[in-house]
Amino acid sequence: MKLKKFTAPTTREALQKLRAELGEDAIILSTKQTAAGTEVLAASSHDLDAVTEKPAQQAAPASWTRADRAQMAQATERQSAERQSTERAPTAAEKVAQQVAAQRDVLINRTFAPAPAPAPVLAPQPTPIAAAREFANDDMLSEVAKRRSMAASESMAQENTAVLEEIRQMRQLLKDQMAMMTWRDTLEKNPQRGELWNLLTQSGFSPLFARTVAEKLPSGLNDNQVQDWVANVLKKNLNVIPGDKDVVETGGTFALVGPTGVGKTTTTAKLAARCVVKYGADSLGLITTDSYRIGAQDQLRIYGKILGVQVYTAQTHADLLQLRNSMQRKRLILIDTVGMGQRDSRVAEQTKILTDSHVKRILLLNATSQPETLDDVVRHYKSTGLSGAIVSKLDEAIKIGGVLDVVMRHKLALHYIATGQRVPEDLFPANPQVLVHRALRSRSGQAFQTSSEELKWKMAQVSTTGI
Repeated sequence: MKLKKFTAPTTREALQKLRAELGEDAIILSTKQTAAGTEVLAASSHDLDAVTEKPAQQAAPASWTRADRAQMAQATERQSAERQSTERAPTAAEKVAQQVAAQRDVLINRTFAPAPAPAPVLAPQPTPIAAAREFANDDMLSEVAKRRSMAASESMAQENTAVLEEIRQMRQLLKDQMAMMTWRDTLEKNPQRGELWNLLTQSGFSPLFARTVAEKLPSGLNDNQVQDWVANVLKKNLNVIPGDKDVVETGGTFALVGPTGVGKTTTTAKLAARCVVKYGADSLGLITTDSYRIGAQDQLRIYGKILGVQVYTAQTHADLLQLRNSMQRKRLILIDTVGMGQRDSRVAEQTKILTDSHVKRILLLNATSQPETLDDVVRHYKSTGLSGAIVSKLDEAIKIGGVLDVVMRHKLALHYIATGQRVPEDLFPANPQVLVHRALRSRSGQAFQTSSEELKWKMAQVSTTGI
């Protein structure tokens, strides 16, 4: 009989190898544990025909336990009884096969039998000190769990906030896309709106302002009617102070504020001259707070000397209150302030001093500045309210649509326009008809013109945010 060994880390894997090579009818002769794992000795059932007569009794392997030997004996006795009950005596090969089958049954029962359940171990009763320590550990674990729960809640809240922000951005994006599609359809139905949009942007008005006006253009108008319509719209939106209600006529205490170089001192001198010419030198009070710029006070004092008006200096809030109280009988008090950039931290301090002193503020806007800069200036100086604005350096500006756009969008009352350095000749009451006519007449240079293809792309990119 040909014997074969099968070695594997576990008995189950060894039996699987055995069945794969010798088949389900293979005969297991022995099994033992080695350094490499479980070793199984087996033979094929086809080799049993070559087995010769051998003693019926076969010794059990030395590695078997007493229970295995007893089980082997019972299986042998059972097989002997069955053999005796038959009329034919078993052959030697059958005896060997019966013994080998009994050994295989014992091996399989031992291999796959469930492991006995371990005996229960009684936990020792804790001592009072151990119980106190266990209680403290429970409190610590509870605190750790609470902190982890709070951290998880904060993380979830942050994730929810991020998701909501993304949803808001997506909603705004879809809204913008739908508005652009609607705007393009509108331009295809009424090409005059595109031409009007181009006219306003070339005149210096912001694309958003131009689009808002163009969307309201009635259909069926010729070119002249379109010009008249847009001029009327601009004049209605310009809040201009009439001549009989200007600063000189109404009187009061006014401070001219604004960035550096916009002409505050010169404009103060122009207003002072208008007041002196109409109501006399005794009706006017002049105060300066500009102690930073070299020669600033001397410049205003020269104008005051020409007009016959004393110029006073206020360095602090208390000085300003004292001077204002001493000039209560004056018809008009003008305060020339120090020029500050709109992002200077001193702007808020200056605004607070003037507001606490019950001084009205008039903002000077440079017509030559970029519209974005003018918009930033107004937003910073408008924190506590403005009594109006004066547009300066109008004679130096190529296009004035930008400054008019800022005045209309921020709803500022326009008092005067300044067109030069002469005192007092170059200061005029704001006239909406003159301003609109000049704004629509001015155009960009050839290098700044927009082609028809660029115009379509630019109009499609305009934001849908309201004015």
